[in-house]
This record gives sequence, structure tokens and C-alpha cells, in this order.
Amino acid sequence: MDQESMSSLLAQIMDDMHGTEEIVRNRRKVILVDEFILNAKKNDGKISVGGSVGGGFLMDTSDLDQMCTLLGVIVINPEQIYSFDRNNEHKIVLLMRKGDCRPGYVTLEILQLAEINPFGFRNAVVRIGDSMFVSSDIYRQGMVDMYTGEYDLVSNGPCVSLLSTIHPDHDIAFAFPCLCWPRGADEWVHRTRLHGWPTQTMIDRIVQGGCHVVPVGDKSSTDTLLQWRISFACAERLLVHSLTHPQFRLYGLLKYFLTQIKELLDHIIGDSDILCSYFIKTVIFFAVENSPSVLWHERNTFLCLRFCLSILTAWVKSGYCPNYFIQDNNLFLRKVHGENRQKILHFLRDCYDLKWPRVFLSVESVVTFDLKKLLQENQNKGTNQNSECEKDLDLFRICLNAFDHSDITRESLDVSLRLLVVAESDVDEFIAYRAMTTALYNTGNSLFPEYNTTGSNKQNYRALRKSKHMLIPQASMCTSPGLMMLATFHYLTGNYRKALAMCADLMSTLKVHLDVEIPENSRERYTRLYCGQVNTLYHKLKSGAYTCVTFNKRNICLSLPQLHLEIRKHTFPLYIPPLPYAAFLSFLCYHDLGDSRRRDKELTNLRVVNYDPEQGGHEYWIVHTLLGICYQTAGDNRRAIRSFTDSLHVMPEKNPALERIENLRNSQ
Repeated sequence: MDQESMSSLLAQIMDDMHGTEEIVRNRRKVILVDEFILNAKKNDGKISVGGSVGGGFLMDTSDLDQMCTLLGVIVINPEQIYSFDRNNEHKIVLLMRKGDCRPGYVTLEILQLAEINPFGFRNAVVRIGDSMFVSSDIYRQGMVDMYTGEYDLVSNGPCVSLLSTIHPDHDIAFAFPCLCWPRGADEWVHRTRLHGWPTQTMIDRIVQGGCHVVPVGDKSSTDTLLQWRISFACAERLLVHSLTHPQFRLYGLLKYFLTQIKELLDHIIGDSDILCSYFIKTVIFFAVENSPSVLWHERNTFLCLRFCLSILTAWVKSGYCPNYFIQDNNLFLRKVHGENRQKILHFLRDCYDLKWPRVFLSVESVVTFDLKKLLQENQNKGTNQNSECEKDLDLFRICLNAFDHSDITRESLDVSLRLLVVAESDVDEFIAYRAMTTALYNTGNSLFPEYNTTGSNKQNYRALRKSKHMLIPQASMCTSPGLMMLATFHYLTGNYRKALAMCADLMSTLKVHLDVEIPENSRERYTRLYCGQVNTLYHKLKSGAYTCVTFNKRNICLSLPQLHLEIRKHTFPLYIPPLPYAAFLSFLCYHDLGDSRRRDKELTNLRVVNYDPEQGGHEYWIVHTLLGICYQTAGDNRRAIRSFTDSLHVMPEKNPALERIENLRNSQ
């Protein structure tokens, strides 16, 4: 196979891995709508999503970076002291000072304090002579301390890292906004650009948006207590979104390259993170800025890869990786140097000389493994049904995990309704409708009263009626979680027949389970039934796909009492696959109805589902727990203990099944 054919094939593989242009565009829409709704609330912070997820990637290794901009603080340049808006008298005003550190880092002198300070701010104030400064180290640790107990957190660079199995890399940076453009980045604004990227419009937009400062010091400095790093995270997301799809695809290839060589770097150098993802982002920015757009075509995938590798190799050779916005800031400082630099240089030269397939661990196998079959599948597609399937499932997956904000306000509902009204395409309408139904669901959840409410019967009835009406729109959109949460409502209010009918409706049809690796036969079934026809995304989701039922501490009121122990003890949301949940809920309904025959039949169904390849106990520890609760309810404590033990085998740490076992043994 010649290089051009291999390039086209590799481009196709990257699209399969990271998404086509339309898929990536839809992901970004969901993220921006989610942010728009979340930030419609009148609070002290503004959330923006960065990292791989913010850029439009969706893969197992994608890092979720969130920046929380504290609106009660503003940072200004020294020349703005006498010109900044006096309407900011109720805000904290910080003066950006040049610190004893490399470019890109500053200290923050307090120019004006406010009566109400953000949490942890006052503790971070350090007096130096007659001036007061804010300590980045103390402030960042204060953020960790603030949420310790509710979440497992660690301090990681400028971020608070959330230790979770859902997002292995979930970082939150609490940043201060700087509405002015930093003087150290003036060169970026006026840089000569021969190929028109970024456009002048984009440059003006970025400059007008300013930047942020985040709480981390210069690691090459001896004293980082007062140092803050200038962050261009919002500008970087705009730049990534402005890349053409071939450029974005190459960015994905470089990220994939980085993940594949981590083990090798650890073996060669002893540090798998010596080449970090930010270096890769910097490479792609400089590569796109310094090359004509015609270069970035799928037939040139290998050529573009070598071009990017040549840039990285030149930087390693010189020991200097310039920050894209502040070129005087060497990103390699204290990281890529000495003997390690020589080892990386030798490795990258091999890659550039196209010896890279021998060390690029998986690409050689990707390019050659079953190549004939892969080419035949691409040549014989004929229609775009398969791509339609992938586009739909990707959108369903990200939409069903978005918009879930506990503190829904009137502003949030207004925003989602306005988006629905102005939506013109099926995708825009689907995203807006999903956002609206989720907002209504969360509102209904907040209205659902506790059993020990002190209100009158009439007040309780009104609250229940409102709550039910708020749950119905989501239930009409998806069977799980929507319909299953409405079924849970009916169970909690004693309407067992309606709950059973809804559970039967879910179990009677085959759907694509979006929370696992989707098998090929499920994709083929979805394609056959729903693609290539005049079906809306609303209809496709309702009829063809579902995801897990999710519970957490804030919606524990609208959850089964039998699961309160798991919900309270579990740090992160409790995910229950739809089929086991429907069988479990049916079991409880028949038990409360006193129908032991049908109850035992549902117990048998749950035992069968426990071995389901997609939704069984080998994937979800909670399924074993559900089975154990059923056995315990039926009076079979021996089997209950066995099921709880199986749950512990799947998830040994922080599993409430251990407490259930101890309680059963003590009761015996």
C-alpha cells in the first residue's frame, strides 16, 4: 500500500476513533449548551469545559478539565489602576505584578477587598511589607479542604483533581478573570502570520476575552507561594474549535500517539509523562499557524504527522518548547533536559524517519491488522447508514450525561426553552429538548416530598402532582433513565400497577445500551430499524437506546428506600443498568402486592440478567447487590450473603455490601 492510501486509511481510522466532523461538531454543541444553561444561574462562578472533552474528543483517556471563574474577583494590569470600572467596588480587585519567575507567571497584589470574599480567599492573604498578596498555594489547598469529605480530592498543579472511576482525569481549576490582555503575550497579537490562521477576527475575539490566572507557581522557581500562572484555556478552546477537521484529526492522531508511547517512555526514561498533552497541543497550534491550509488533507496524513514530529524534534534538540502565547516561556524547563532529552531526541528521530511503526506500539497493528477486511467494509458501504448510526449513538451518549444540574433555576429553564424555540435542525431541537426535560426532571425531583413531611394531605397531593408532571417529559423521551424514574415515582406513591407496566415496557424491547462498548450486532439492529428512514432523533432515542438509571445524594428522595445505603455511602453517582433495575423494581412491586408467585418470577429474571454480557454483574457490582436485596426480602439470607459477597468481589473498596453482610450475620 502506498503512502497516500495508507494516509487515507489512517484518516478513516482516526475518524472511527475520535469521530467524524459532524460528530465532533455535535459534541461541542452539547458542551456549549450545557455551559450556557449552567451559567444562566445568578451565582458567583462561571463554568467552562476544557481539556480533551472541551475540544470535542470522547475517548476513555479524555481528560475532563473544568475552569470555575470566580466572578467576585477581577485582575487588572498596573496601567489600569486609574481606569478600571468603578462599578466593581463590590468586587475584589487584584493587581497583576511581575514576579521573580519566568514569563507567564505573576504575583497578585490586593488593590481592593470586598465585604464578601470567596471561600478561602481571606486565609490566603499574605502581607509583604505594606502590601498584601494572595498566595496561590494556600488558596488552592483551601479549595481542596472545602470539598474534602464530600469527594476524594487531591491538589494537582493548578487544579483540584477529583478521584473518580467515571472520569479518570477530572480536574477543576478555580480561576480569577483578567479582562485585559497580558503584556507578555503582545507578541502573539502582532505576530506575522503568512497563512491566515488564526484569523484576525479570532485574534480580536481572544484578546477581548482576556485571560485567567490559576493558582500554581513556577516549578523552576525556589519559592512558589505567591506565584500565579497566566492561563489561556478559553483562548485555546476557541483555537481548537477553529481547526479544520483534517487538522483536528491530526491533533487526535498525535494524542493517540502520546498515549501509545507512554509505556515505552516509562521504560526508556522512567517518566511516562515527560511528554505531556499540552506539548502536543502547542505543536498543533504552531504547525497549523506555519503551514498552508492545502497541506491538511487526509491524503497527506503521514506527511502532516512527520511535519508535527519535526517541530517537536527540533524543540527537544534545542531544549526549548515555546508557549504558544508567550514564547519567552520555555515549557521544557525542568522537564526535558540532560540525558532524558537525548533519549527522547533519538526516539523522535526514529519516528520521523518512518521507523516509528516499530515503536508506535499499536499503529503498525492498526494499519496492517485485517487491512483487507477494513478496506472492503469501507468500499462496500454504499450508503451512510453506518455513519448515521455512529452519529446518533454518540449524540445520545453525550446528551444523556449532560445538563444534569441539581440547582436548576428559573433562568436555566428559560434558557433551555428559548433554545428549543429557536432550534432549526433536528440535532439542535433534540439537544434543547433533552436539556429542557432534564431541567424539568430535576425540578420535579426537588418537589417530591419526603415521607416524613409535615404538610397537610392537600399540600402533599399538590406537590406530588407537580412532581409527576415534571417527570413525564423526560419519561416520554427515553425509557431509561426517564421512564424508569417515573416508574420509581409510581412505586413510591403506591401505584404498583403503573410501575409494573412501565418496567414491562422497558424489558419488552431490545435497545442499545449506551454505557458499555456497543457490540456489532446491536449496531446492526439499530441501523436496520432506525437509520436511512424519516425518523427524528427523539423517536430514535425513545425506541432504540437507553442508559443507566442514576442516583446520588441530592435526588435520594426520589429513589428506592432499599438503595439508600448505597446512595449515601457511594461518593459518586450510583449507576444501575436498565434491565436489572426494571427487574428489581418489578420484584419490589409484586412483593408489596403480596404476589409471591410473580415476585419469584421476577427474581428469576434478575438472576438471568445478572449474567447479561452488557448489563450483568461482571460489569456492574450493583447488580449483585440488587440480587442480594431481593434474596433478603424473600427471606433467603444465605443466598443474600452470597450475592453481597459477589458484589464485593467486583468492587472490593467502599462497597456497602460489606455492611449488609455484617448486618445479616449479626441478625442471625
